Amino acid sequence: MRKISYQQTLPKEKTLDINPKTDSNNKLISNGPSDITLDATLSYLRQILLEEDIDENDLLYTKQSALHAMEKPFYDILGEKYPPSLTDPQLSNHKKSAPISTDHHFLINQIGSTFGTLSGASEFNKGVAEGIKFLPRLDKLILDLEASKLSLPLVHEEEDLVKLNADENGHTKSMGLMECGSKCKKKSNGDADILEGRSHKLSMSYPEEPPRNAMFDKVLLNHDNYTEVTSLWQKFQSKASKCSEKDQGEIAEIETLLIKCSLAVSANDCHLAEGLINQIRELSSLDGNATQRMASCFADALEARLNGTGSEAWRRIVAKRIPTSERLKVAQLYMTVCPFPRTSMYYANQTILNVAGKASKLHIIDLGIGFGFQWPSLIQALSNNNSKCTKLRITGVDFPRPGFRPAELVQETGRRLEAYAESFNVPFEYRGIASNWESVSIDDLKLDKDEVLIVNTMYRFREVGDESVGLDSPRNQVLNLIQQIRPDIFIQAILSIRSFSPFFISRFRQALTLYSALFEVLDSLIPRDNKQRQYIERELFAKDILNVLACEGSDWTMKPETYKQWHQRSLRAGLDQIPLDPILLKECKETIKKVYGNDIFFIDEDRNWLLQGWSGRIFYAISTWKPKLA
Repeated sequence: MRKISYQQTLPKEKTLDINPKTDSNNKLISNGPSDITLDATLSYLRQILLEEDIDENDLLYTKQSALHAMEKPFYDILGEKYPPSLTDPQLSNHKKSAPISTDHHFLINQIGSTFGTLSGASEFNKGVAEGIKFLPRLDKLILDLEASKLSLPLVHEEEDLVKLNADENGHTKSMGLMECGSKCKKKSNGDADILEGRSHKLSMSYPEEPPRNAMFDKVLLNHDNYTEVTSLWQKFQSKASKCSEKDQGEIAEIETLLIKCSLAVSANDCHLAEGLINQIRELSSLDGNATQRMASCFADALEARLNGTGSEAWRRIVAKRIPTSERLKVAQLYMTVCPFPRTSMYYANQTILNVAGKASKLHIIDLGIGFGFQWPSLIQALSNNNSKCTKLRITGVDFPRPGFRPAELVQETGRRLEAYAESFNVPFEYRGIASNWESVSIDDLKLDKDEVLIVNTMYRFREVGDESVGLDSPRNQVLNLIQQIRPDIFIQAILSIRSFSPFFISRFRQALTLYSALFEVLDSLIPRDNKQRQYIERELFAKDILNVLACEGSDWTMKPETYKQWHQRSLRAGLDQIPLDPILLKECKETIKKVYGNDIFFIDEDRNWLLQGWSGRIFYAISTWKPKLA
C-alpha cells in the first residue's frame, strides 16, 4: 500500500521564524506590538510542543502569560494602564482555594479582572451579576425525576401507540399507526424516542391467556364443518355494501390523487406531496367503501416514506403484542367469509394424514408456525384415525419477536398445542425455535430416522429474504436445507403475487392494483361496520402496505413471488413435485361450489399447483414436494 504524506508550506515572504530572538535574560526582543504578540504566541507554541511534563496548572499559567503579552501593547497604545494580571500569585492562590461550587462572586471577579477597564465593562459586570442570580447551584443540577414527578409513566401496553378518538356521533376513529407515528415525530422527537426506547428496553407483562377455551375449539376444530360458515356467509351477503355512481366518481378521483402523490414523493417534492396527502385524507374514510379505506392506508405509507420514518414505524408495528383472542376473532371472520385459509389447512392436514398412515412417530417441522391455528384439528384427527395413537412431534420455527422475549410466540403456541394433545390423549412433544429460517441447522431440528418427517409452510415464505439480500438468497438456503433433511413430503403454500419492482413508482402502481382487489374482496364479503374487518384492514393490510411503500433494504420484507417463480426455485433446490391428490382436489372444489357458489371464488389446477382466487385473479397456491432420489 502506498503511503501518501501531505505537507503544507507557506510563501517565502510569509515565512515565520519559530525561534524568536531573546536577550541575555531570555526576554523577547521586539520592535513593536505586533512583533511582541507574534513572538509571545510562538514562544507559547514552542513550550507546548517541546515540554512533555507540563501539568494542568503550568499550562494554565502559560496561557495566561501569552494572553498578557498580547494584550499589554494595545493598552500601551491607548494610554491606559493594564489591569492586574490573572497570573498574579495571590489571584492564583485564591483560584485554587475558592469554592467554585458555592461561590458565584468568584466568577464575577474573574470576568471583571479581565474586562473591568474596558469600555462598558461596568455594564457588562452588572449583566453578569444579574444573570448568575438565575443559575442553579451545582447541587441543584442533579434532578430526582421520581421526586419531581417529571418521569414518564411506564408503558405497559404497546396498543397505546395507536390512539382512538371518538367523533361527535360516538363512532370510533382510528388515528392509524402511521398517522400517530408521524404526529409524534413532528410534535416531539425526544418524547417519541424515549417512549420507543422504553418499549424496547422494559420487560413488559401481559395478561396470560388460557391455552384453550370454548372459542378456540369453535374456530380451530372441525374445519370440515361448514354449517355455521354457510349461515354467516348468507348473513354477511345480505348486508354487503354496493358501490353507487357517486362512489365510482370518488374512486377515480382518489386513485388519481394517489398516483400524483406517489410521483411527488418519488421526486421528494415535500410541499406538493403534503398537500396531496391532505386531499387524500379528506376523501378517505376508515368505514367507507373499499377505495376510501385503502386510501387511508396508502396515505399513511406515503407520509412515512416522505418523512423517512417508514422503517421506524414498521418496527413499531412488528413489536406490538396483540392478544391471541383478538387474532382468533380475525381468523374466525376470515375463515368464514373467505375459503382460502380453511381450504389450505384442510388440504395440508389431509395430505399429512395420508402420508403418515399408521406410523408410530410423526414429526412436523412448521416453518412460520405463528399461532399454530392449523394443528388442533390435526391432533383431533390423529386421535380418531387409528386405535394406536401416533406420537406427534412438532418443531415450530418462527422469526424472533423484538424485545426481551424473542421466543414468546413459539412458546405460547407450544402450550396451546400441548393442551389440545392432552385433551385428545395424543402423545405429544413440542420444540420451539425463534430464529430466522436460513439460520436453522439440521442439528437444531433433532431428527429421528424412525419418524415420518413432514415440512410445512403456510404463506410465510414471502417474509424470507430474496436475491436483493445476497447472491445466495435466504430463500434458496431454506429450500436447500429442506432438501438436505430429506422429508417424506414438503407442503408449500404461498401467496402467489407478481414480484414488486425495486423502483418506487412501478412498485407503487403494482401495490395499488393488488390492494385495490384485496379491499374489494372484503367490501364484497363483510359489512363495512364490522370491527374485525377494520382490524384486518388497519393491522394486516396496512402493515404490508407500509412495508412495501415506505421500507427499503433489509426492512423491506414483503416480497411475494408467483407460484411459477417458486416452482423454479424448488426445482433448482433439488426437489421433485408430487401430483395433486385428485380426491382432495375434487372435495375442495365441491365445497367451494356448495358454500360460496361459483360467482366469486374458484379453485383451479396448474403444474400440480392448487390455485385459489377471486373474480378471475389468483391469490394463493399450494403444492407438495419431495427430495430427488440420489
